[in-house]
Amino acid sequence: MELYLIRHPRPAVAPGICYGQTDLGLAESAADVAARLRPLLPADFALYASPLTRARLLAEALGTPRLEPRLKEIHFGEWEGRSYDDIGRAALDAWA
Repeated sequence: MELYLIRHPRPAVAPGICYGQTDLGLAESAADVAARLRPLLPADFALYASPLTRARLLAEALGTPRLEPRLKEIHFGEWEGRSYDDIGRAALDAWA
């Protein structure tokens, strides 16, 4: 068995923003990314994806995914949508 792990394309969010489970669109075309990936993948494969838009769009461009909520990124609570600079080094270090 081979397992391919594919990260979603770059999300449409400014650099330095903590986004975790914030449901963002993509900064690039999922179809274009899928076209580059297809030659690297087997002809027939099971496809699982997070239901978040940034992962789902690429998965749908590659095939018919099974959307799995457990594949979502971690939720950062009150940090969601805030810049890392605003969160502050002390809070980030305490979390890490």
